This record gives sequence, structure tokens and C-alpha cells, in this order.
Amino acid sequence: MTDSAGARGLRRELGVGSAALLVVGGIIGSGIFFTPAEVARALPNGTWIMGVWALGGFLAFAGALTYAELGAMLPDAGGPYVYIRQAFGQLPAFLYGWMALMSIASGAIAAVAMGFAGYLGRFVDLGLMGGQLTVAAGTIVLLTITNVLGLKPGLVLQNVLTTAKIVALAVLVVGGLVAWAGMTGPPAVPNAPLPRESLLAGCAAAFVAVLFTIGGWQQMNMVAGEIRDPQRNIPRALFVGVAVVVVIYLGANAVYLHVLGRDGLAASDAVAADVMQRMVGPIGATFITAAAMLSILGFVNVAILSNSRLPYALAVDGAFLQVAGRVHPRYGTPFVAILMLGAWSLVLLLGSRGSIGDLLSGVVFADWIFFGLGAASVFVLRRKRPDLERPYRVLGYPLLPGLFVFAAAVGVASAFIAAPVMSLVGCVLLLVGIGVFFATRTRTREP
Repeated sequence: MTDSAGARGLRRELGVGSAALLVVGGIIGSGIFFTPAEVARALPNGTWIMGVWALGGFLAFAGALTYAELGAMLPDAGGPYVYIRQAFGQLPAFLYGWMALMSIASGAIAAVAMGFAGYLGRFVDLGLMGGQLTVAAGTIVLLTITNVLGLKPGLVLQNVLTTAKIVALAVLVVGGLVAWAGMTGPPAVPNAPLPRESLLAGCAAAFVAVLFTIGGWQQMNMVAGEIRDPQRNIPRALFVGVAVVVVIYLGANAVYLHVLGRDGLAASDAVAADVMQRMVGPIGATFITAAAMLSILGFVNVAILSNSRLPYALAVDGAFLQVAGRVHPRYGTPFVAILMLGAWSLVLLLGSRGSIGDLLSGVVFADWIFFGLGAASVFVLRRKRPDLERPYRVLGYPLLPGLFVFAAAVGVASAFIAAPVMSLVGCVLLLVGIGVFFATRTRTREP
């Protein structure tokens, strides 16, 4: 198999440990610190709550194992972009890169940077630093520069932040399990939020929240062109990383329910902090708040590191501005693509004044369209390209990847129902992307 990434100048510097931490960092962001409350508000009791989280963990494994086959088979920068291009052609692949650059990745970076600034404000006076918006913008600039200066600086920072969040959540889970028997029952919560009137509607709402929280393991596939021995290390990193996350998520939710109960969980605005407050007092609440801040910072870093490889891959294919395909001669990074993603994230942040939560919830539907389309590539490529070397084949084929694709379709429908206006905005962006694609093709064909 030819090493196209190496031929294009990217350096294979990631080992299996760093790749696995990248998987964990791509999944554990801010979600586990607030979506459990959303799930509890939608469902009537702990059995249903844990059941939906278990289903989410199963789907994460199904998707990760599917992407493991694709990543080991096509270990190139861009991840899902490469798989969609090979299976379905240039237009769907371009639209994936286009939407990631214009809204999915850049919008997430902007919104989560605001979240980081908000958590930082619990410890320092943001007014002395120019306010929350200024701190969020400075965070994006700092992490963009860090990733331009080389893969290793970004990885070192990512590994430190990911390790910190794993340790913090492990303390919460292990501490809760150790104190399990000695704790009294959860306190009564007057006027607790009632679950959805329909169990079906409750499950749908909870499912969207869980899908949001378990997504992100595909980020590692986007830097596949920089992983050593990718045929072996990509499947290993995906399996280990997702296994770590599923154990943490199920353990955390079990502790949340045991300490707060369904009603207390549904009424909480800061789930992890409330749990640690009840278990060990204010020191615990401060500790987990700091951990949440580091977790969010780590998500911003991994989003810049991984998603910047998409405009790079588009440029290398001649489907985007060619300057985005440049690799820094000294640092070996796709520095123009990194700067483009960072700059557009700043535009969204400043243009929206940080109020882009509704937009993000609306374009979730686009994220899961391409999430499912990437996984569906495994079916097309098995039939279309049987000659490709497959060092790893997904277990349970075709059932396991088929279930994941179906779940992605359900997630898209649920997201569209939940936020129809903003989903329509995402549709408009898709239409604009189609126009950009054909305009670019016309220009590239001119002599």
C-alpha cells in the first residue's frame, strides 16, 4: 500500500497511545458534564436512563469498529472525507469537508471555546482579561498557533489535557463506587422536571443528547496520515479509546443516579459538581469544575488538530483552494488549513457574539448525515474495491455497521424535528456548498 500521506509531506509521528488518547479526547468534551441531565429530564426512571446510555455505548463501538476497517484500509489525512470520496464520489466528500469547515467543526470550536471561558470565569475575573468573548477568541488563537508549530506540541498538550480529564472522571466514578454503600438515598427534589409525556418522545430526545455525547471518535481517523503503522494502530486505538470512554460514561451515570436520583439529576445545572459537592463537599465541587474546564479546553484543541486535515485533504484533491494543501517546511503541519479553520471559527465566534448554541443544535443533523455516510462507505467499498488491502475487518459485518448507519439516520431525523429552523439553515449551507463545488470544478478545468 502506498503511503500517500508521507508522499505529501505529513509526518507519521503518532503512536498507538497518543492515537487512543486522541480518540478519548475527541469524545469526552463538555457533553458528559451536562447531557446526563438532559437525558434524565426526558425519561421517567434510572432503568431507562442507563438503558439509553448503554445503547449509546454499543453504537459507539459499532461505529468505531466500522471506521477501524476504513481507517486501516485507507490511512490518509481527512478520515471520513477519504472514505466518502472513494465510495460515493467527489461531491458528497466535498460537502462533508465544506460543512465541517463552515459550521460543524468551526461552530463547535467557537461554542466550546465560549464554554471554556465561562468555566474559567469561576476562578478568575474575566473582566480583567477583556470579557468572556475575548478569552474565548484568545483560546482559539493560542491553540491554533500551538497546532501550527508542529504535531508534537499539539499532541503533548492534548495528551496532558486528556489524561487530566480521565483522572478527574475516574476519581468521580471510583469515589462514588467506594462511597456507594455508605451513602443515604438521594434527597427529595420538589418541583423536579417531569419526563416527556410520551415514552417514545422521551427516548428520542434522550437519544439525541446521547448521540451528541458519544460522537467524536472519528476525529482520530482525520489524522490517520500521521499515525505510525496505521494498519495495526488505528483499530487498536479506536477499540481502546472507545472502551475507556464507555466505561467512564456508564460509571459516571451510575454514580450520578445513585447520588442525585432521577429527579435530582434532572434538576441539576452542573451534574458533576453537584455530585462531588454531596460526596466530599466544596473542595470536590471545585475540583470537578476545574476538570470540566480542562476537558472543554482539550476538546477545542482536538477539534482544531483533527478537523484542519479536512480542508488540507480537499486541497490535495484539487477540490478546494490549493494553498490549503501546503505543508510547513519546518513543522510538517498543514499550517494554512489550520489557520483557515481557526480564522473561520473566530469569524463565527465574533459574528455571533458567542451566541451560537441554537445554530450548533441545528446543524447536528448535517454532522450525523456524514457520520452515517462515512460508515456506509464500508458496504460500497467491499463491493466496489475488493482489491484493497484490509488489515482489519469489522466484526459482525454487515449487521454491526448496518445498525450504526440506521442509528445515524434516526439521529438526523430526531435533530431535524428538534431544531427545524436551524436545520434548514444547514440545508442552505449544503446548497451553497454544491454551488462552490461546481464553480471550483469549472475553474480547475480551465487551461
